[in-house]
Order: sequence, then C-alpha cells, then structure tokens
Amino acid sequence: MEIKARDQWNWRHFFICFAVAMSMLGFSYPASIIGTTLAQPSFYVYMKLLNSEGLVTSKTNSLIGAMSGVFQAGGVFGIFSTTYVMERWGRKAGMIFCAVTGLLGGIFVCAAQNVGMFIAFKFLAGFSSWSYVAITPVYTAELAPPALRGLFVGMDGLGIALGYALATYMGLAFYHSDSSSSQWRGPYGLSLIFTALPFFTMPFVPESPRWLLLVNRADDAKKVVTKLHKLDRHEEHHFAMVEFYQMQRQIEYDRTLNPSYWQMFKRPSYRKRVIMTTAYSILGQSTAVLVINNYGPMLYSSLGFDTERQLVLQCGWITCGIAGNLTGALIMDKIGRKPLMIFGIAGCLVCLILEAALVATYATPVPAVPNKAALRAAVAAFYIFIYIYGCGVDVAGIVFFGEIYPNHLRAKGLAITMSGLCLSSLVYLQVAPTAFSTIGWKYYLVFISVCAVGLVWISWVLPETKGVPLEEVAAIFGDQDEVMVFSNDVQLGENEEELVVKEHHHGSRDATATATGEKGEVTPEHRETVVLSV
Repeated sequence: MEIKARDQWNWRHFFICFAVAMSMLGFSYPASIIGTTLAQPSFYVYMKLLNSEGLVTSKTNSLIGAMSGVFQAGGVFGIFSTTYVMERWGRKAGMIFCAVTGLLGGIFVCAAQNVGMFIAFKFLAGFSSWSYVAITPVYTAELAPPALRGLFVGMDGLGIALGYALATYMGLAFYHSDSSSSQWRGPYGLSLIFTALPFFTMPFVPESPRWLLLVNRADDAKKVVTKLHKLDRHEEHHFAMVEFYQMQRQIEYDRTLNPSYWQMFKRPSYRKRVIMTTAYSILGQSTAVLVINNYGPMLYSSLGFDTERQLVLQCGWITCGIAGNLTGALIMDKIGRKPLMIFGIAGCLVCLILEAALVATYATPVPAVPNKAALRAAVAAFYIFIYIYGCGVDVAGIVFFGEIYPNHLRAKGLAITMSGLCLSSLVYLQVAPTAFSTIGWKYYLVFISVCAVGLVWISWVLPETKGVPLEEVAAIFGDQDEVMVFSNDVQLGENEEELVVKEHHHGSRDATATATGEKGEVTPEHRETVVLSV
C-alpha cells in the first residue's frame, strides 16, 4: 500500500519537528561564535595574546587552537553522556540535559577573566553544544513521517546554519560596541538564549513514540501518533493506523535484540552502518567547513581585508549556508539523499581547488597593489562552497545519520557517528592556526586530497534511503527478516477501522538472537486482519 506525501503532511506535525530542530541553535551558535571572537582585537588584548608591541606572542597560535580544540574534546564526552540520558529517560529529558549543561558552560565562558578560564569552560560549552547534535537528528527522525523525513529532519540542518549566521551577525553588531569587553562578551552572553531553547519548547513537544514503545509504553505512544496527525481525511487516518501498527510490531521485536555498543561492531550489517556514517561525518569535516567557519576572519585577513570587512564577509558567507540548507531540505524528498551527498562533496572539492589556486597565486603574500578581481574570486569561492556544503553535505548528512540505524541502536549509532565528526573537527581546528601561519595555502591540499578519495568512496557505497520507513531500513542492509511488517504489505480491510496485514513471523531462534544478535528464522507469510482504532 502506497501512502503519498500529501497524506502524511500537516502543519502541526511540521512545527513540532521544526521546534525540535531549532534546538540545533544551541549547538551552532556556541560553536561558531569563536570565529568572530578571534576577529575582535579587544579579545586579544584582554586575554594577553599580544605582546607590548601589539604583536602575537609565540604561544598565541597554540592557545587559539586550544580554544577550538577543547570545545570539540568536551563534545565527545557530551555526546556519550547525552546518549545515556536520552536512552534511559527519553528524548525530552536529553534535551533538557543539554540545556542545563549549556547554561553552566555558557555563563562561565562569558565571565572568563583570563585565557585559562576561557579555555577550561569552553570544554563544558562544547559538552553541551555537541550533545544537541547527538540527540536532535534522532528525535526529529523518530517524529517525522517517511515521505517527508528529508524536509522535517532537514530542519536540523537549517537550525545549524541559522545558529552560525546569528553568531556571525552578533559578532559584527558588537564590534561597534563602545565597551571593548562587550565586543566579545556580548555575543557569548546571547548564546545563553539559544542554549536554553528546550526549556521553552519541550513542554509543547511530544515524546518520541518509538522511545515510548521501546520502554513498553504503548498507550502513550499511540496517543502521540494520533496527535501528530490531524486525521481530517480518510487517507490521514489510514496512514496513522499503518504507521503505528508497523512501529509497534517492529519495536516488539527490537526489544528482544542486544542493544550494546559491542553489538554494533560485532554484527556485519550494523558494522557497515557505523563505518558508513562515521566515515561520511569525518569526510564532511574534511571539506574544511569548520576551519573556514571558525577562522574565516583570519582567512579574510590573509586576503588583505580589515577587521570590519572580515566580519561583513563572514556574515555574507554564513547567509549563503542558510540558503543552501533550506534548498537541500526542500528538494531532498524528491531527488534523494545520495545524489545530494555526492553533489556536496564534489562541489566542495572544486571550490577548495579554486581557493587554493587563487590564494597561492594572488595572496601569498598579498602584494602592495593586489589583484582585486582575484581576491574577490577567492571570496566568491568560499561563498559558493558554503552553499553547496549546506545543500549537500550538511542537511543530507544530518538526515541520513538519523534514519540509518535500527530503533534499539539509533541513539548509540548517532553517538559514534557524531563523536567521529567531533574528533576530526578537533584535529583540523587544533592545528589550523599553526598550519596557516607556517604552510599557508598548502593546508588546503590536505582537505582536497581527503575529499577526492572520499568522493570516489561515497559514490560506490552509499545507499538511498528516500521515503523508506525507519522500520524498513534494515532491508537495505540485507536484514529483510528483521523487518516485521512492510508498509506495502498492509491493505485496507472491510471498514476504515481494519487493516489486512501480510506479516513475517520469526521462529524458534528468537531467544538465540537476543543473546547473540543472530537472525531468526522466518516462517511462510500469512495474512491476518488487524482491527485498530486511532
């Protein structure tokens, strides 16, 4: 039975997912604000990163690298801590946990009195911020309808881009502050607003119905599914019945499986998913996107632009990212995840090659009479890069990560994936200031090389998950016998309260599967009538 996208759409459902997705502001704003902070001369003076002659000290580059690096390191701990919370107490509890830790970290970063205190509490800020990346794609994917999951979960990517943009805009706004301390403390103070968003949204957002089923709260899960659909039309009513029945039957089986981290590496089909998503997350960071974001003003400085111009250019750059993420979210359910992901990596690769060539030829160093056309082209390459990255790598990756794992391992799968993303960011950001000051444009060659290899790899191995219900993704990886009900095997009964279901039932090896993770035997198909009331 095919239920079309229009039968899965309603505005209330969309806004619920949108509200959850905007929690990503709690990640991207604190993660991005360091970029404009490092463009503020007052920050260097306050943190004693300049000597008496107003020049950077021998330790400046390593300290700047530590500011970004420790944020990513804190993120690894935050990702796994939040995963534990959201598996034990629910997705909503996980969001509140992120907000509480984020407020603590944000307050102390904003109030930092010296560079040591600033770096120390950037760890706690990173703990919270990266936690949002671990939980939000899981939450939105478990709420979103299959045919519209690209759009609904794609709002996560839009939230990330908006947070980056707001941080950049605020950096420019506070640059004109009369108080030198406010120039960098002001944007950090505003980050507390975005970190605290779950306190305002969670009371109006339902718990994930799939988590409720995993903890054996079927009645609560049915209420959530009912509320997510308007049920004004017969098709909507029918879709809600099918979705809940498929979800319930699948999770009854998933609860018998081993949900450990070890199982994810032991089972070949699970291991394939871990390798695929983690490698792609690392590849996404290997486009140099966070390096450009966090050190954008420094890069514009190397092109000969003054401080204010650096901030203006950074604002324009990140605004292109918003447009890219929005474009990707709007078209993903039409053209699929894989084409967008390939387009994203390929486009970023081309832009990086152009950027390296332009900087090497016309800005190493910038001559007394610069080639302005070439410098503008270098900026344009950055702008095209972030649009393509947002459209392909960012928004498509977020959706893909949230839908690829089975119900009982989705949170853990995201934790491993995002920790890989976090650790790769740590490496690239930690060495970036030193790399740009010593080898300059040649640092781009690292990213170009990795992206070239990664492009070939993803073209070969990535599957397409467009429109596939979460409960049926296992079939893509050869685990057809783990899918309890396929939506296409569900037909209307004699009245609107009946579904005729062609099911697969597992045999006597279910107990063994619980202990070892092996597949159960499948008996011949049969049809049964299921009477439901939604």
